[in-house]
Amino acid sequence: MNHFNFNFYDAFDFDDDTLMFAFQVATAVIAEEESNNQGRRTEYRGSILGPNIVNRNRKKGELKLYNDYFAENSKFTKNQFQRRFRMSRRPFLRIANTVEAHNPYSNQRTDALGVPSLSCLQKATAAHMRLAYGILADLTDKYLRIGKTTVIESLRAFVKAIVEVFGDWYLRAQNEADVCRLLSIGEQRGFPRMLGSIDCMH
Repeated sequence: MNHFNFNFYDAFDFDDDTLMFAFQVATAVIAEEESNNQGRRTEYRGSILGPNIVNRNRKKGELKLYNDYFAENSKFTKNQFQRRFRMSRRPFLRIANTVEAHNPYSNQRTDALGVPSLSCLQKATAAHMRLAYGILADLTDKYLRIGKTTVIESLRAFVKAIVEVFGDWYLRAQNEADVCRLLSIGEQRGFPRMLGSIDCMH
């Protein structure tokens, strides 16, 4: 279910080399996951005897996340959102919508008992927090109400969708127009003839 009506391609009107780095990290994550999974069995053969089922109250986690960060009068301000998510709300929602539209895994479904599964916002937030902060998969459980395995699967689906949709643009080599644009931006900000970020200059 898509709660947000944004055009994704308008989201990247900010000048930030972090996005390029995130795509490179995402590509590396996918490559590592796929190499680790080669030769593994992907079929499940029946249930595990006596699994420990935890009722995480997914709906409560979804409502808390939405009211804290995404509602019209959210608990946290735009600045707090940007500090915690390391990007503003608008690009994050556009990324989440794009991932939801591109990969069916991110869609909120209903199970056989009619209970809704995790929302796209919960899955995208868990994946984003792992990429942005490098946190363990277990650490998202308390707030987002998502188990470790689901966080890992969400991250894989999130990264794969981003690379498939935006890889051709953001992972391509810089051309002459890109270099001119970046030099112009640097000059306007008081850093003439500098490409990249000041903290990467050695």
